[in-house]
Amino acid sequence: MITVLSCRGIGEPLNGNMCSAVTRRLDPTRFRVREVPWSASYGPVPLPMGPAFDESLRTGRELLLRMIDEDPNPVLLLGYSGGAALAGNVAAEVAAGKHPRLEVVGCGLISDPFMPSMQLGRTWGIAGSRRIGWSFPTYWAADPADAICCCPANSPLRTIADQTRALSLSNLLGWGIDLVGRLKRQEWQQVAINWRDRDEVHRIYAQAGHDLDGYLRRGDHTSYAVREKPGTGYGYTYTDWLADEINILGRRLS
Repeated sequence: MITVLSCRGIGEPLNGNMCSAVTRRLDPTRFRVREVPWSASYGPVPLPMGPAFDESLRTGRELLLRMIDEDPNPVLLLGYSGGAALAGNVAAEVAAGKHPRLEVVGCGLISDPFMPSMQLGRTWGIAGSRRIGWSFPTYWAADPADAICCCPANSPLRTIADQTRALSLSNLLGWGIDLVGRLKRQEWQQVAINWRDRDEVHRIYAQAGHDLDGYLRRGDHTSYAVREKPGTGYGYTYTDWLADEINILGRRLS
């Protein structure tokens, strides 16, 4: 038996979330599912006075590591959006050998904000690029239209992501201190824009506007359970594909 530790996205309920579209298709004779009750907060989303995203990741990391350690079964990490950031960060630590007592056998990430480049350096996660080692298989479900996981290299949306990671209306002073610290440590993603080339500037900002509209209105970030995965056909969605990959892994490990 393999335990799937499922990390929901920002503001999602513990049950009936994006990851549920994957877990409901898993073989119950090989997998059991546990929801990770991390705060899933990005500052004022979903609650006005909620903790900042960085704080949510910090406390979520401690919780997830403890849940892996206490589980009697091998563990597969699953996450969507902010939950993919959490699951992927912990998976990267385990794959790097930082927690040798923990048994992680796989990782499935839907719209990972830290997804590494999969398109020859043209796009990667809006919050940066994080590699996960080869100790176990990692599966990324990533819609090319979704700027959270497939953000263009020089998109100004990256700067917005950097600026808001520590945003919390309950701790505005802490947010300001974080911004100053990032400036001093040069912890900003490098966004190269040739301001002398008006056509390039227009193109970059037009693309950013298109990507933001996709996030806010077109559903590019929230359609993984209904949108067909390119090249598959017959209504085969991203979450269908991820569930099948995890089921194949489960059969291989049994």
